[in-house]
Amino acid sequence: MLFILVILIGNTNIYAQEDSLQNYMMAAARNNQTVLANYTAYLAALQRIAPAGTLNDPELSIGFFLKPMEQVNGKEVGTVSLMQMFPWFGTLKAAKSEMTWMAEATYQNFRESGLDVIYQVQVQWYQLASARARIKYLKRNIELLKSLEEVVLYKYKSPFLSGAGSSINTSASTKMDNISSSPSSGGMSGMGSAGSNKFAPQPSSAASMPSSGMSSGMNSGGGNMSDMLRLQIEEAGLQEQVESLESQYKLSEATFNSLLHRDVKFKVVVPDTLVQKVLFTDADSWKTVVDMNPMLAMWKAEGQSYVAKEEMSRKMGYPMIGVGVEYMINKKKDETTTSSDGMTTTASSMNKMNGMNMVMPMIKFSLPIYRRKYKATVQEAKLMKRSADLNYGNATDQLQIQYLSIIQRAEDASRKIALYEKQIRLSNTTLHLLLREYATSRASLTDILQFERELIDYEFKKFEMLSTYNIVSAEYDKLMSKNDFMNIK
Repeated sequence: MLFILVILIGNTNIYAQEDSLQNYMMAAARNNQTVLANYTAYLAALQRIAPAGTLNDPELSIGFFLKPMEQVNGKEVGTVSLMQMFPWFGTLKAAKSEMTWMAEATYQNFRESGLDVIYQVQVQWYQLASARARIKYLKRNIELLKSLEEVVLYKYKSPFLSGAGSSINTSASTKMDNISSSPSSGGMSGMGSAGSNKFAPQPSSAASMPSSGMSSGMNSGGGNMSDMLRLQIEEAGLQEQVESLESQYKLSEATFNSLLHRDVKFKVVVPDTLVQKVLFTDADSWKTVVDMNPMLAMWKAEGQSYVAKEEMSRKMGYPMIGVGVEYMINKKKDETTTSSDGMTTTASSMNKMNGMNMVMPMIKFSLPIYRRKYKATVQEAKLMKRSADLNYGNATDQLQIQYLSIIQRAEDASRKIALYEKQIRLSNTTLHLLLREYATSRASLTDILQFERELIDYEFKKFEMLSTYNIVSAEYDKLMSKNDFMNIK
């Protein structure tokens, strides 16, 4: 029952780790400033659609005569005219279509920025997990060296203890069995960062360490205090690596928090160990990349916008039609007139129209006779459409290269992970035997320290390859638009 409980807790931790990363990715999609800026640009692009498909404002003209102008039907006081211009049929529809496709291109750019931020969150999260796993592993090795110090001290004191002999060697061997059976990170399933292994110690040759004193100590049946000092030097080196990794961890944590646009001092939840992700590819994977990739969709939408712009530019070269009406305000004029000889006459011919306001319908045409500018606009749209098609083809080629590279890098990292796991397993077995032999004075401390360094180097390389594999898997998810939280249409 206890074993089953441990397995269930382990599985729960794996699911909790995935949930934790998923929550961080969603938080970055909601809070990252670059993503929000691109989303705001998309909202602004949507606002350009309605004005593009709307008629120009009508023109209202009002005029007054400072002194009424006499006409046959009265005195004209002023005029009011209203005119509405209409572009050629289909022009507004083409303009609206252009702005709609431009908004679509802006939306795809917003999606691309969101997927990129989510990918960066995954990379930083794996780097944090790498640093945490390395720190944990180094601390375990420090504990192993401390336990080894006790054995060295026991061997050093053994010649001065009563009953020295085979029983002493048996007791020392028992202590070394306890050390070698203690948990080291050889069985740990961890992940590393994508960066270089600059903190991993390099194995040193046995000739670089003096062992004459140790040989004499082993021949005398006891340990040598120089072994104790060498172990302490080794511990100091590992402790320095732990401090360097902890400093690197804080910087990676601050970078991670900046992606989520929150205080850099926030603690990030990462596991001590991680499992290798599964990268699943099939025959339809490349087709999914082409269908879902936002950059390809952006270039396609931009090309369609230039098609609409070409149609609009061509129809702008046709006449525009204006329809309007003019209203003339007239004032009555005197119907009697006095001649020069003093006689008064009455005008009777225009009595019915005297002072009557007049309405005059109007129609207006624009004359697009300067054809060069219209032809240039149409040619510009054609060239821009060609440019968008070329960019689409280039982006497709680059994505295909990236797709093939991801598969190759994942296979290479998987092979190296299997290799390092085998080397770690064999090194652990060798180290276990060396510890037993050292307890019976049949092996030197130099061999133990050399294999310990090699084991650390193999573990760190395994962390690095696990990190590389999982980051490549995250890159594949980005290429497939798997974590597309920005698909909000």
